[in-house]
Amino acid sequence: MFDMDEKLIMAIIIYLGSCYILYDFKHPKMFDEKGNFKCFGLSMNETVFPFWLVTTMIGLISYYLIIIVKGEDR
Repeated sequence: MFDMDEKLIMAIIIYLGSCYILYDFKHPKMFDEKGNFKCFGLSMNETVFPFWLVTTMIGLISYYLIIIVKGEDR
């Protein structure tokens, strides 16, 4: 039903690894002082780089780069 090729598996591994590293590091742009996620927004206690947006972009870009490097064979 759903074909999982090596490119997709590699992108998923990169995505999950980056999620773990970002959550473990807890960068101040994404997390508050208590370790909670900051909300998306432009005010003082909000961020333009929320955790969900950064990890989604990492996942999409990694899959795109893997397709470019390995070549699309379909």
